[in-house]
Amino acid sequence: MIPPNLFLLSVNHRTAPLVVRERLALDATERRALGEDLAGLALELVALVTCNRTEVYGLAGDQRTPERTLAVLAAHAGLAAPELDRYVERRVGEDAARHLFRVAAGLDSMVVGEPQILGQVRDAAAEAQAAGSMGPVLGRLFNLAVVAGKRARNETSISRGAGSVSQAAVALAASLIGDLPRRRALVVGLGEMGQLVARNLAARGVADLAVCNRTEARARVVAEALGGRVVRWEDLDAALGVVDIAVTATSAPGVVLDRDRLAGIMAARGARPLLVIDIAVPRDVDPTAVDLPGVQLRDVDALQAIRTEGLRTREEAIPTVDVIVDQQVDEFAAWCRARAVLPVIRGLRERVEAIREQEVDKALRRLGHLDERDREVVQALSHGLANKFLHRPVTRLKAPDVSDDYARALVELFDLKPD
Repeated sequence: MIPPNLFLLSVNHRTAPLVVRERLALDATERRALGEDLAGLALELVALVTCNRTEVYGLAGDQRTPERTLAVLAAHAGLAAPELDRYVERRVGEDAARHLFRVAAGLDSMVVGEPQILGQVRDAAAEAQAAGSMGPVLGRLFNLAVVAGKRARNETSISRGAGSVSQAAVALAASLIGDLPRRRALVVGLGEMGQLVARNLAARGVADLAVCNRTEARARVVAEALGGRVVRWEDLDAALGVVDIAVTATSAPGVVLDRDRLAGIMAARGARPLLVIDIAVPRDVDPTAVDLPGVQLRDVDALQAIRTEGLRTREEAIPTVDVIVDQQVDEFAAWCRARAVLPVIRGLRERVEAIREQEVDKALRRLGHLDERDREVVQALSHGLANKFLHRPVTRLKAPDVSDDYARALVELFDLKPD
């Protein structure tokens, strides 16, 4: 049985608008601070923080643990707890475990099957392990989640074909302005996502591909690999004045292009429109710039409407991946059950062993004429009988379909005091 005190608090792309999610899109330093503030609130705890989801998995020590955890999350988001609670998805027990397995398998991503989430699940577990907040239960849970994610990608088509956020961004651009081979494109920010966007734009044959990054050396590496050109960070405004498409994907903690700056850029462009696709969380572009003349502004939430052929292929794999998730949930439940009954099994073995030793010692005192070999035969006989006696109840205790009443009955019958 999966512990009922396993809980999940999740803020994700299904439950919260971008304006809320970006408040919890924490960088490495902020994630460490969150972990420190959460330390001690639960028996075990792991925080999974990505661009579009912030989730806390924990083992509650008491009924107030989830609410205290929510209060810490709200403080990091700069919101009152009741305000954040409107966007929080709560799950417990098996439901929480199943959710994590679906996340790792790519079923709960904004773009089904996107590849980055599996590494992010693994990294969250590693960070919790290093911080000392992940115990055996969450350790096993996250280990099996990684297994579920690997199996989903190796055994099904859930991650094959077009379907990543970067591919969806390029597909969105094509759907809005079309004819990419005649367009000039600029990618701003060359982290993992920005580099993927640049590769996809190059693969779609844009007429001119420019890349811009605060660290110019990285921009040069990407430009050389893709046959593009480098725009220096200080020349960003001039570059935006001539391109048709700009995709922003920086890791900046706040707005890079505010309304006034973009208005100046558009004034220099004259009547030529500019498509800006902002896939950063937090957003790179001031959302109020959406009503500037000539600006077509889309954020990451707009990608949910994109359905490429590759995405349809991935979605066909969902039922098969759900079977894998079910199997991993069953494996976790079996592990939890085995762990839960270990104290009962240990207590039962100790009680039977104590009785065996007592009775054998009593018999051997009465059979003082026995030589050493005969005494060994008696000892072996007693061990065999004890093991035979224990075999059925221990096997039954470990069975996945046995009720908790069985363990309680053994505790009562043999007056056990399991740890």
